[in-house]
Amino acid sequence: MFVSKEHHPQVLPRESYFDPAIYQKEIDTILLPAWHCVAVMSELPRNGSFVTLDLFQRPIILWRNEDEVSAFLNVCSHRYAKLTCKSCGIAERLHCQYHGWEYDETGNVRKIPDAKTFRPLAQGMLGLKRFRVERCGELVFINLSEDGPSLQEFLGDKFQLYESWFSPEMHTAIVMTRKINANWKCLVENALESYHTTEVHPKTFGEAPDEKDCTHQLNDTWTSLFVDYSEERSFRATLDQIGHWLVGRQRDSSYEHILHYPNVMIARLSLYRWVECVIPVSPDQSLSVVRLMCHIGEKGQLRRLWNRSFISKWANDFLTQVGSEDAGILPHIQAGLAAADQPTGGLISTREERIFHFQNYIERASQTPGSDDANEVLPIRFSGNAT
Repeated sequence: MFVSKEHHPQVLPRESYFDPAIYQKEIDTILLPAWHCVAVMSELPRNGSFVTLDLFQRPIILWRNEDEVSAFLNVCSHRYAKLTCKSCGIAERLHCQYHGWEYDETGNVRKIPDAKTFRPLAQGMLGLKRFRVERCGELVFINLSEDGPSLQEFLGDKFQLYESWFSPEMHTAIVMTRKINANWKCLVENALESYHTTEVHPKTFGEAPDEKDCTHQLNDTWTSLFVDYSEERSFRATLDQIGHWLVGRQRDSSYEHILHYPNVMIARLSLYRWVECVIPVSPDQSLSVVRLMCHIGEKGQLRRLWNRSFISKWANDFLTQVGSEDAGILPHIQAGLAAADQPTGGLISTREERIFHFQNYIERASQTPGSDDANEVLPIRFSGNAT
């Protein structure tokens, strides 16, 4: 059942979806202090493995040393060139592609070609800028702020649950990145409601689940959807039964989707787990980065290789199709929001109440620290009767 009994108003003004000043304020007050899921350990498979990415106009390099992962600004402290333009690789030390400076796992300079020409140079004077990195199971998170809550505090009492969901036994089936011409909040809001599935996803999801099969939870820092699919009779359900038989696991006919504010979404099906991190690029462009893991059977089973191919391909095909369907509609949502005029309206249904909760969060969290508005405790607003 849904929490609300009546529809809600649109909380955020249309300008918040395209105005550059509002966008920059959201980056500074909401997104920079947050934790972002940027990798799974299978992307850093061995000692010395690295991957690079861009996060809020900051080039980042993740580098594995034994079981530890470090994150540095991918910029040399000598003349500010990017250390590497490679998307991934293996390195004993981080090596600058311009003049050959080298750095160790702490970010300290370990080698300077023709070092005598830089005298005097105090030890520890130069080094790479380092960012906070923490793990939850196989998930790797980064935080660009120097202080603030730990990852465990950010995920709260779900931290141990996610450790079990994203365990080393899970196989990484796909890492999918899409650039979508829409504001980052459009991507998040689209994932928070099932109202659009009948129209946008008729071949993948089909009809939206009945309210009696849905449960919403609305927390200060997260919201969730739980759906009971035990009564579903479809080709998709038959494939799911076959997959469970191949893997040798008992079928759990339920689905969970959780948004941790502001932009990390984690979901579970019986055989699958995935995490989506929405990364703003500009006021009207965003990245959707999805990492999906799946069960393929116990280690040592002969059919594990077959399962990896079958289960992974099915997940890959399904997720790619759903992503394409969403990517097709989101730019049109952005175009409607940015239109020079608007119709009378702006309603949020009870099925979409997670959007109302998210917009309330954005309104509160984007207040400038130290302002009178920021010091005022703003409750989540519900219209009509809410339980």
